[in-house]
Amino acid sequence: MKSIKLVSAALQKCKSCLPAFGKTAEQPRIIVHIPHSSTNIPKVFQQEFLPEKEKLHSELLCMTDWYTDELFACPGCLAVVHQFSRLVCDPERFLDPEDEMMWQKGMGMYYTRMSDGGLLKRSPLTSSAGVQAYGKALKIYQQHHSRFRSAVQKQLTAFGGALIIDGHSFSASVLPYEPKGNQHLKRPEICLGADPVFTPDDLLAMANEYFTKAGLEVAVNTPFAGTVVPEPFYSLQDKRVQSLMIEVNRSLYMDERTGKKKETFEEVKYCLQRFLKVLFLQKK
Repeated sequence: MKSIKLVSAALQKCKSCLPAFGKTAEQPRIIVHIPHSSTNIPKVFQQEFLPEKEKLHSELLCMTDWYTDELFACPGCLAVVHQFSRLVCDPERFLDPEDEMMWQKGMGMYYTRMSDGGLLKRSPLTSSAGVQAYGKALKIYQQHHSRFRSAVQKQLTAFGGALIIDGHSFSASVLPYEPKGNQHLKRPEICLGADPVFTPDDLLAMANEYFTKAGLEVAVNTPFAGTVVPEPFYSLQDKRVQSLMIEVNRSLYMDERTGKKKETFEEVKYCLQRFLKVLFLQKK
């Protein structure tokens, strides 16, 4: 990884792309959404998992967005962090299979398949315990989105606008569950995910410029695309809500074979947190 150099002077133009937040110092200026950092699997779900302990550990290793709750932590930001592993419940999947293609791969809100296509959990309809586990996962999903929705509404009420940073990481190599087209896409150091409704061009350009000038290779909507906005703001196309996804290549900050942090972890963390502090938060 090239040395990360933080350049804020060239990015002063970014203010025009942000919501008119107002002056209340006590209120957080940014919502940081972290959906996939946890490895927590409660007991009610453990009996539903089919792989042996070693195989399950391997799946957690490749599917968890390791340390993103630390990388994107920033004073002045409101963090909405999913408290359970995505293998239990993925809060960034649509509930309706018609809207979410990953249901076809057994990786919708409730995963029944692993990243390599192997069986992960029993079908929830094959036992009363499975039905109970699925119901619990659905409740977890709804509670997470309730917190997320409440955070956005509070920002809208306080400032007239809401800004979401959707924090993720991705593996340096293509995983089997990814679309076939990803085999031919580059794996940049930073992937920026943008939505045509909720990601203003100025916001995207500012982020692209920041990370490029920090010495990192940046791509937009490659290998992953889009960003998150909770209901009902998504369906209403409420442009008061702005959102940008930031995906960090895990090879920048961790050993993907062991899950251990690299020496560069603090440097990457500082780069991301400086981005939130200097570029998004209003200067007094």
